Amino acid sequence: MDLRKITEQFKENMPEFSGTEEEKEIKKALYLYIELGKIKSFDERYYYGSSETQRKIYALAKRQERNPNEVIKQRRIICVSLTHLYCNLLKEFGSRGTASPPDETGHIHPIITTKTGKNVNVDLQLDLEKIQTKSRLEHFDYIEDKEENQEAITKMLIEMGYIKDEKDYKDEAIKMLSMQVKGMKPHEALKTILQDEKLYEGNEDMEGVEISKFYIKTLKKIVPHFLNRKIYAFNCYREKENGEKDYTLCVFSEEDNIKIYLFSKKARRFLSVDTAKISELQKEGLVLNARAKEIGSNKLKKYIEREKRKEKSQSEL
Repeated sequence: MDLRKITEQFKENMPEFSGTEEEKEIKKALYLYIELGKIKSFDERYYYGSSETQRKIYALAKRQERNPNEVIKQRRIICVSLTHLYCNLLKEFGSRGTASPPDETGHIHPIITTKTGKNVNVDLQLDLEKIQTKSRLEHFDYIEDKEENQEAITKMLIEMGYIKDEKDYKDEAIKMLSMQVKGMKPHEALKTILQDEKLYEGNEDMEGVEISKFYIKTLKKIVPHFLNRKIYAFNCYREKENGEKDYTLCVFSEEDNIKIYLFSKKARRFLSVDTAKISELQKEGLVLNARAKEIGSNKLKKYIEREKRKEKSQSEL
């Protein structure tokens, strides 16, 4: 796959849009935003990596920014390569896109300039997880007023067939779950959330970073009063034979005991596991603290150690 082929593919599948010339140009840009967002994911090595690893990946992305054919082949990319790839696609469709100046962290995003001279700030990297879960976009700023912008974007997404109506957004399922778990204790609330099939719809191609961001944000929205108090979520990984790390998410709730769930990339959902299974997986290479600042990993490790000591003392009776 190269830029020419993916351009042909997008042109073939892009619907005819209605509206003023500016509206049609924005709809094309939004269509490309969605379609590109479906097939790219944020680089896990950068997201979880050390500052030195991030520096190297960023430098490589800078070297490749003028080579869209190379970037097209990569599933995992960062803001630099994704921004320039999107701008190259816009050019293929007769629009103009430029990269924003880098912020203090080096992050950049695309700026669409329409033929009428309107500048539209967008950030595909920050919307990847939204696109892949059919959630409301947060970083396609066509209209200054946020509410008006959401209404306009929703109408465009319906027109291009991305959603059927406003109820089709994943945000609506999350709202329903928020009401459903009100008054529940941590164990029951977490089980109810993680058993809801609507949370898993459309997640077939999500990678580690998008999985982590979506499900942690979902918990923040549904059980903010429990998160990092009675319900914990943290990233973990297993190292593959080639040295790369395969990341996933662990979630657990705490009452008199704990209930643990691991996200399975094979099953594409959270599966219930016990402390014995976690210990077994640790022996096979599972590392519980992919990110040092996450509270839950240390708490779970301490709980597992206590369980081991209990078992040992009981076996000695």
